Amino acid sequence: MVGAKPQVKVSFPVRFMMFWVRHLQQCIASLGELWRTPASSLLTIAVIGVCLALPSSFYLATKNIQQLTNYWKSDSQISLFLRQDISPQQRDALQQNIASMEQVASVELVTKQQGLEEFQQTSGFEDVLTLLPENPLPDVLLVQPSADFNSAGAAKILLESLQQHSLVDEGRLDIEWLERLDTMVSMFQQAAWLLILLLLSAVALIISNTLRLNILNRRNEIEVMKLVGATDAFIQRPFLYTGFWFGIVGGLMAWVLGNILLIWTEYALQQVGLLYQQDIYLSGLDFREFALLMLFATLLGLIASWFSVHRHIKEIEPS
Repeated sequence: MVGAKPQVKVSFPVRFMMFWVRHLQQCIASLGELWRTPASSLLTIAVIGVCLALPSSFYLATKNIQQLTNYWKSDSQISLFLRQDISPQQRDALQQNIASMEQVASVELVTKQQGLEEFQQTSGFEDVLTLLPENPLPDVLLVQPSADFNSAGAAKILLESLQQHSLVDEGRLDIEWLERLDTMVSMFQQAAWLLILLLLSAVALIISNTLRLNILNRRNEIEVMKLVGATDAFIQRPFLYTGFWFGIVGGLMAWVLGNILLIWTEYALQQVGLLYQQDIYLSGLDFREFALLMLFATLLGLIASWFSVHRHIKEIEPS
């Protein structure tokens, strides 16, 4: 055809770069759409932030409770009462043997003389005890299980293993309170995870419904875009970026709200700790956990928006 302009062939690097440039333009444009409707956008982000703050708070609660229970478990010891007829060399060899075990963190020896002196100081029967022909108390090894073996089941197995030694007369461990503690912590964690799943489902439904309303409000615009040849993927992209911004800003708000709740709870607990002369400090989200929160919130926003947008834009066809 006379006067027709020759087609310009665009190289692959240029097309690749322009693909990401268009993505960046649509990402910024979607943020501008949220800015043009600040009231509704802030309301939606606030609801998402609160719904994400509650799961992160439950996670922090389980994290601090786990640390507290580990501290309580560190006070649980196995008391091994040794036979009366063993020699000091046998006793010391047994102590070294137990201390070398993987399940054991430390072993403390309480000799029969130390036990007698402590009993005399606390019982008030000093005069009576001096009349005894010999010390009736045995040597005792206080065995502290390591952090990986201080649960009720592992501590019970360790106790049974130590009691089988020929130099051990008897071993004792308060198993019942460890079992009750493990049961209560497990119940709290299961309830917390159930509430977390419900709240995350609520976040996904909020994002999906918000984007559905946005699509319905722009139905005429979408029909015109399809008439001029725009693909569904091109039309979906701004809405997907809107879900992306909902997720990332909602995650930041959840982090701020979670820290406020953590500071308030720590202050309240410190007031209680003053009565018992105890310093109470709570652990917040570290950098890795904060990054996971932001990543999870962003992915949740993208996935929820994709399911909603893909379905509703596909249903819209020019009449």
